[in-house]
Amino acid sequence: MILRTCILLTAVCIYALVSFPWQDSSSPPSKLEFTTLGTNRNKEVTESSGLAFSRQIPDAIWTINDSGNSDRAFLLHTDGRLLAEIKLKGADNNDWEALADFEFEGKPHLMIADVGDNSGRRKSYQLYFFPEPDLSEQIESAVKTSSKKTIKATLKPKQIQFKYEDGPRDCEAIGIDTDNQKIWLVEKISFGASRKKTPGIYALDFSLKSEKKTRVAKRIADFPIRNVTGMDFSNDGKSLIIRNYLNAHMYTRLNNQPWSELIKETTPEAVVLPLQRQGEAICFTPDSQAMIVTSEFTQQPIWKIKRTTQKAAEK
Repeated sequence: MILRTCILLTAVCIYALVSFPWQDSSSPPSKLEFTTLGTNRNKEVTESSGLAFSRQIPDAIWTINDSGNSDRAFLLHTDGRLLAEIKLKGADNNDWEALADFEFEGKPHLMIADVGDNSGRRKSYQLYFFPEPDLSEQIESAVKTSSKKTIKATLKPKQIQFKYEDGPRDCEAIGIDTDNQKIWLVEKISFGASRKKTPGIYALDFSLKSEKKTRVAKRIADFPIRNVTGMDFSNDGKSLIIRNYLNAHMYTRLNNQPWSELIKETTPEAVVLPLQRQGEAICFTPDSQAMIVTSEFTQQPIWKIKRTTQKAAEK
């Protein structure tokens, strides 16, 4: 047992060294508060691969399962309770890997990214988007009557089909930069791949018009962090977080400098995440002051990570 533990710890340390080349004295980790909000015990949510905070229901998060699962999105209370599930008609779950929330024409929307491609053979990828359904009355009614029945609904999302300008790419992280009207995708390259391969950040124009033609995602920057599994832009437009299995990197801007410029010119701040079994999802809270992270598998904690001020940290 001791030998197995030593081997596991050695593997984790090696993994961390190869995965996080930007952790140096110029980017010290934030002072953080870790809080366990609840536990995902739902048998329906076994591979939480994407995460987005609800803009309709307080203290609720949307999540999805990845490849091999049904075409459903799940609404969880942050304490882990399953509140609702939405079946997305006509949205095949080839390999759903990411989820984002955003506002469009004054209404909250969700976008599910079918962008996983471990074998690097897909000819195109899909983004499914739809208005976030307002289930508040049904949820309130269920709470009042102590009903344990999950609220279910069906909707038909719109679709964007795209490909990358330089061939197939595996991706598990998307974010929506509404200020600059771009959809971001961060490439996932494993730490075991050739060191000559540098992960890239790609962008699509943020247009939600349904088109039959295949759009093209263009490479806008390199991002030499491997195994990227999730990302999010904060609602206040000031922060961008990009995570992998064990850690995350935070970019902060003070003005309206384009994110594509900021990411090329600055070193991100290291954000240490709580140890997770297979952490893939991350999102900001609505107030932009904290982040939520989840892990694949059931019986996994739902974590809230809050950056603390120096005064708070010294107490």
